[in-house]
Amino acid sequence: MKELIKGKVDGLCEPMKQFGKKLDAFKVNSRSIGDFNRLILEEMQTLGFDSCASDRFDNTIGVIKGYSQGQDIALIFHVDYPPAGAESKGMCNYKPGIMSALYTAAALKRSLLPLVGDILVCGVPRSVCCEFGVKYLFDYYLKKRLKKLKGIILCEPTDMNIYLGHKGRMEYEIVVKVRLSDGFLASRGINMLGTMFPLIHELETVSQSLPSNYSLGNSSLKIKDVHFCGTQPRDNRNEFRVIVDRSYVPEEQEENILERAKMIAKSVYKSEPSVMVQTAVAMQKIKTFAGANIVSEKEIKPWTIEGSHPFILNSHQALKDNGFKAALGYWQKTITAGSYTFGELGIPTLGFGPEAETLPEEVSQSASFEVVKKAVFGQAMMIQRNIGVPTFGWTSDEI
Repeated sequence: MKELIKGKVDGLCEPMKQFGKKLDAFKVNSRSIGDFNRLILEEMQTLGFDSCASDRFDNTIGVIKGYSQGQDIALIFHVDYPPAGAESKGMCNYKPGIMSALYTAAALKRSLLPLVGDILVCGVPRSVCCEFGVKYLFDYYLKKRLKKLKGIILCEPTDMNIYLGHKGRMEYEIVVKVRLSDGFLASRGINMLGTMFPLIHELETVSQSLPSNYSLGNSSLKIKDVHFCGTQPRDNRNEFRVIVDRSYVPEEQEENILERAKMIAKSVYKSEPSVMVQTAVAMQKIKTFAGANIVSEKEIKPWTIEGSHPFILNSHQALKDNGFKAALGYWQKTITAGSYTFGELGIPTLGFGPEAETLPEEVSQSASFEVVKKAVFGQAMMIQRNIGVPTFGWTSDEI
């Protein structure tokens, strides 16, 4: 079986290389995301997927049908939504995941090994702190399959290890309304910096003593932006907005984070009798290429799955049995669809893919072809271990 699957992966090397070149050359921006998704769907069709489609939320879905209709396995990769006017540069960290997901399914189809369920290959769009695509994918297109899913493999960078979760991440706003001196010059920002510096300084001080988690590491706090929003004519209050990028561990709660931020701001300006402070998770408005209008909170919640879960144990053993030195670990920089698939839906979820993780805004080096090829083999062996028919159950016709 090992040699059979490895042989099928080897046989797909040339088309995989050509597809990788297409991905590497494609510059993804807010106007070209539709063309990029069509490129993925065309590759699915070329590889012989039994069905493939996209939805109005810019998700892409391909299906390889199993020998019978038992439990399914889903491979999920993501596509970054660049900010307006920006575009991806070179081989971003999500493109090797696209290659491994598509070609894992194709290799298993060509092996003719019987699987008791289908392989679902799903691409979901993502923007910073906003995993909006996956929610609609499962709420609509895959709703009827929820009870059939045995597990999900996230094709994200793990350096060939199995990852079991990550910290949460959110952007939130602190809105401060306070009267300033008549000499305030909004265009020059002189008094804005002077007024907001004590709050910025206090937030940076707090960031040095945030909670930590043994597995996931330390929480973090970074000031993303500070700007003056204008003066309210009714009461002559000037409004300032501080945008905070915050990662947090499961021991923290969203409402507690926001309440603490409000208390910090109030304590900084307690000598100002007219000050008003509000905090809230930032919102993002998104119009998909397909025309859907979405308003979503900029928050990805933390999640972890136990290493003793049967789906994790089976998958880990499949890798070890086939020469992988895979360790169990956790993402430190990356956010994933696991926040929804496991955190909200409770579907067993793990991460496995080529490359070490990088931040979304960082440009990663192109993963070597051999590394992607190895990831394809590893993902195929995990799927076979979880929904494949045991060797002793085969007949000559089934092989």
